[in-house]
Amino acid sequence: MYDEILSTYTDSEIVQICKYLNKDYNIYEPDEVRWEKIKYAFYKTSEQTIIELQKETFSNEFINRLMLKYYACERVIKYHFIKYLKDAIHDIVAFEMSIGDSRIDICRINGKLCAYEIKTEYDNYDRLETQMKDYFSAFERVYIIVPIQNAETVQEYIPPQCGIITYRLDECGNMIFAYRRSAQDNKCDIDFCLNSLSSSDLTKIIKLLRLKPCKTKNENLELLLGVAKEKNIWSIYKHFLKEKYKEQWNYLRGNFDKILPIDCQSFFSSKMNPDLLYEK
Repeated sequence: MYDEILSTYTDSEIVQICKYLNKDYNIYEPDEVRWEKIKYAFYKTSEQTIIELQKETFSNEFINRLMLKYYACERVIKYHFIKYLKDAIHDIVAFEMSIGDSRIDICRINGKLCAYEIKTEYDNYDRLETQMKDYFSAFERVYIIVPIQNAETVQEYIPPQCGIITYRLDECGNMIFAYRRSAQDNKCDIDFCLNSLSSSDLTKIIKLLRLKPCKTKNENLELLLGVAKEKNIWSIYKHFLKEKYKEQWNYLRGNFDKILPIDCQSFFSSKMNPDLLYEK
């Protein structure tokens, strides 16, 4: 049924369908809502054919299968890269960490604090200069992940100390990552990092330092900025980040094989039981 439906569309039409479904994809929507979107996107396919398809598979499964084969968007790259990282038992990984005016796609915390920014074949580099300034203020190593054909082009938009990781799909649909250029160690700005934190995060760091929290966020920030002038608290900050994201990361790793590929980030955020979500 799957192949029969796709055979009536060109590859470029399927990519446009994927773009539409990806834009509105939400794992928390009822199954019937996603099917309505699928029905709208596959405009050449009869309603009866879609009804028959519904008997064979979930809407989540259908969309995931489609994306993995035809549309290497950010969700797909994240899945493959997390699959690549997840067996490093001493690492903690987080999605979409806010830093300055930017949000890093993937943050990896081990001996170093590493940032990974994904730029797919569908992305432009308009914001990359601003993003790089933020990332180099907050991370000891910064990498950009790009399609193999963009490895040369992207170098015009990034500093020389930024590492480059390329990806490509092999004939079996596996994503192959390669370190095209190593990231150079970078000295971070702890003041910038502290200014990016929420009120509750600041309080937790103050408690790690065995100090007494103040009443307001601004007071807590001033307290920590003052401490940072007197001593190096970078190791405390990294420890805080590991503790902040450890439970979510371990949950994702433990349930990875139960989670559909492009749903990974949503499960990291919610820690929802996949057996309940995918129950028909």
